[in-house]
Amino acid sequence: MFKNLDQQESSLKSFQAFKNFTWTNNDSGSRIYAIKAVSQSQHNYASASDTITNFITGSTTQSFYALPTWHVVNNLYYKRASEPYGSFGGNDVTKTNRELHTTARVFSIPREVFGEELKPGSIRLSDTSNGQTWDIRDDGDGNLYDFAHSASFSAYKSSSFDRSQGVQSNGSGSEVGNVFYEHGIMVITDTGSYYDVGTGTGYTLKYKATQTIREYEYAVVAGAREFNTTTNISVSSQRSGSVTIKAGSQNIHNFFGPGDNPTGEGTGSFKTSYDATETAEAYVTHSEFRPYVSTIGLYNDNDKLLVVGKLAKAIKLSDELDTTFIIRFDV
Repeated sequence: MFKNLDQQESSLKSFQAFKNFTWTNNDSGSRIYAIKAVSQSQHNYASASDTITNFITGSTTQSFYALPTWHVVNNLYYKRASEPYGSFGGNDVTKTNRELHTTARVFSIPREVFGEELKPGSIRLSDTSNGQTWDIRDDGDGNLYDFAHSASFSAYKSSSFDRSQGVQSNGSGSEVGNVFYEHGIMVITDTGSYYDVGTGTGYTLKYKATQTIREYEYAVVAGAREFNTTTNISVSSQRSGSVTIKAGSQNIHNFFGPGDNPTGEGTGSFKTSYDATETAEAYVTHSEFRPYVSTIGLYNDNDKLLVVGKLAKAIKLSDELDTTFIIRFDV
């Protein structure tokens, strides 16, 4: 039995879900790469003389060249950083500072493991290089900073990135790079103490991936005395069925259970044909007989089943009141 749904009784809600990920420098098989980037002259470029970062996974080797990597990052994010239409990522200069020097370290995270974007404020990079372990985090606005000098970075950022504020005399602290959340790209731009971040002894990278979930809700109303009959074959007299099966039809057992006179083991034989009947068993003629709802299906305009809703407990329909079922599913 079918019924058209009132579109006014449907709704759509969206919310973001987040999943934690943790990777180390040993997870190159998942295509988490920390790549060296170096600026050099492009004149008569020879790949053989370039700095190469190799990742070996089984019998496969992935090679990344430093000079092309630097120019790709520069063209995408830094060369026209002050032009909203000329570069990717946030362009609010009061919140994000971008400075690319002659060397950088680029962390590349594939779309499959960060979803729609890296969640701002969720990045934690613990790296050991040059005999020291760094705790690098993002500030939610696209800047990467050394957490050990968070106060220094806060002063630096609050002064609109004035170099006379927040930078300690030893040159450490403050901003060490940028993250571009929508692309899964982290760039360590500081060429001093953080030069070997990602390519030193080892690192652990933690972040949250973002995915938008859409929750659909439909109100399915069974009116009083609506759907108060059943097409289940079990109510037809002597289980003769509600359809006619002509002689010569193939695989009659697909339509009915074991034969007309099954044995105690549930075996038996089938007739060559079956005639439908309009006669129902006596118990369904009682005034209190009403079917129970246990499953609701949602179909499209082409009568294709799209969603199946299973009730935790079968519900008996009312002869006096409308019964409303709420179906929710996420996509």
